[in-house]
Amino acid sequence: MHWLQNLAVVLIAVNLVALVVSGSVTLWVKGKVAQLTDQSEANKSVIGTLTKKINEMNEKEKLNKELEQRGTLIEALRKNQSVPVRVLNDVALLIPDGLWLNALFFRDGVVSLEGTAFSNIEIVSFMDNLKKSADLAEVYLEESREGQIEKVKVYQFKAHFRVKV
Repeated sequence: MHWLQNLAVVLIAVNLVALVVSGSVTLWVKGKVAQLTDQSEANKSVIGTLTKKINEMNEKEKLNKELEQRGTLIEALRKNQSVPVRVLNDVALLIPDGLWLNALFFRDGVVSLEGTAFSNIEIVSFMDNLKKSADLAEVYLEESREGQIEKVKVYQFKAHFRVKV
């Protein structure tokens, strides 16, 4: 009977040890879960902050691209701004005596003009001068017709050409 008491004491001791070990493991697991939960929340906070910074960087990159495009556009406009002035100057130098321009339109690299001359010879001379210009292409006389201004016989014409930019 003594051995039964010893066995009972040993079984109780083993159960107590098992209970203490399982309680310790349970507390350790709960602590670890709490630690991992806290770390997960901290990581979510860091991810939120980093996401905001990424969005800010994307906005700044978008703004930089817009500014770059605007700069390119401004540079192109500056470059093309001188074209109409240059064309007008070139055309003025090519006008022969006895011919004058009534209208000149510049759009998308094409110049359309209307003018008057005392004879077709001046018109032909003007068209030849335009064709010889290195800055002009596709010179075309659309129309030349006889008319009168204050009882003086004149020739009115329309022409167009492309500007080489």
